[in-house]
Amino acid sequence: MIRINVLDDRFNTAYWNAKRELPVEHLELPRQYGQRWREKFRCRVDANSPAETVYYIFDRDEDFTWFMLKYS
Repeated sequence: MIRINVLDDRFNTAYWNAKRELPVEHLELPRQYGQRWREKFRCRVDANSPAETVYYIFDRDEDFTWFMLKYS
């Protein structure tokens, strides 16, 4: 399991590139978008993140490697 902070420069770049590839669909709820995000990129927001920053969790190292190679 990999837990990464969005303030990490390389991950932040990859995050925004991925976000550009997965736009919000018309009249989509945030929960629906989050579900599509988890299915496509195989990562999720850490519910225990402190208020000042957000952490993402990749359950498998391979998913993190794939995400970083493709989007960074």
